[in-house]
Amino acid sequence: MQVKLSGFETQKDPIQNYCKLGCGILSSSGLAAFLIGLGTASASAEITPFQIQSTGTISGTIQLPSFNPNFNNRVTRVDTDSTGTYNRNIGSNSNPNYVPVYKSDYVKVQTRTDGSLHYFVDFKGVPVVAFDGILNSPVLSGGELTPYTYQGKLPGTKYQGVVQDEFGLTKAFYTGIVTDPKTGQQYEGTFQVSGQGPRYSDRNGGESPTVFDFKSDIPGKPTVTSYKMTNSPLVRLTINVPADAKLVTPPTTGGGSTTSPTPPTPPTPPTPPITTTSPSPHLPITTTSPTPTPDIEFSSGNSIAVNSPVFNFASMCVQNSENCRTKVTLTPKKAIGPRSRVLLR
Repeated sequence: MQVKLSGFETQKDPIQNYCKLGCGILSSSGLAAFLIGLGTASASAEITPFQIQSTGTISGTIQLPSFNPNFNNRVTRVDTDSTGTYNRNIGSNSNPNYVPVYKSDYVKVQTRTDGSLHYFVDFKGVPVVAFDGILNSPVLSGGELTPYTYQGKLPGTKYQGVVQDEFGLTKAFYTGIVTDPKTGQQYEGTFQVSGQGPRYSDRNGGESPTVFDFKSDIPGKPTVTSYKMTNSPLVRLTINVPADAKLVTPPTTGGGSTTSPTPPTPPTPPTPPITTTSPSPHLPITTTSPTPTPDIEFSSGNSIAVNSPVFNFASMCVQNSENCRTKVTLTPKKAIGPRSRVLLR
């Protein structure tokens, strides 16, 4: 079919053009909806950066940076006796047990307001780096420390820290999986971590490097430039979860416990219709005793007792064929108690 439009060239059937136009609009709308859906899915997968707190252990040989083998400007003051000896209590407050830990030749003394003497030793903090670090924690798995360049000068650094009254892990990067102990949710990616070991005055203070191990008492000079740690405890470990971390498992409830999903209950097959057939007159008829069952009320309001005697209609059909057309008359009965309706179709 050709249609001549005034002022235009001859075109094909306009219905086809309308169809093409409508299909194009629908296709564009579907594409737009698809792109919007992708944007929504991406937005919903974004993670708000947060921190996970845990504990752990760290190993590796820490050493003073080669381009700055000096103490830093942080000062740790340790109380000592008059000889400059620090004693750690490895017992309890009620039953103390003091053991000597470090003796300095640079003891200082001050007079308190009550006239007593206060002996102490000042130590400088020690910045350290490690190139063979290993970090373990209950919330970390399937990964390792990722090397980076320390202050743009020391490539291959596994972690950096500072040794003072405790060991401070100031910066490291762990690539692997971290589990949030509060929710059980797992995240995969590269996470910046930090932490600290026990203080020198704690009972286990000797399990982590302190200023005593580097002999950094003032005005002394560095005499120890490296220290090997083997599973030194970290009483606090902070893992920073960034926005670009990847979700590994969906969040669970119950503090991280995983509950197996309950399998769906298969649908109950419909009850096949009951077909009543008259038994053959030549076959014996077996009459069963009625089972105690509550009365049933039909939707019409009539009721019939199921416990009524069973009539042998087949036997009656043998004697008189007209009885085969006998109809059961429902006797109205007043319902007692809750009404149970059965709809017969």
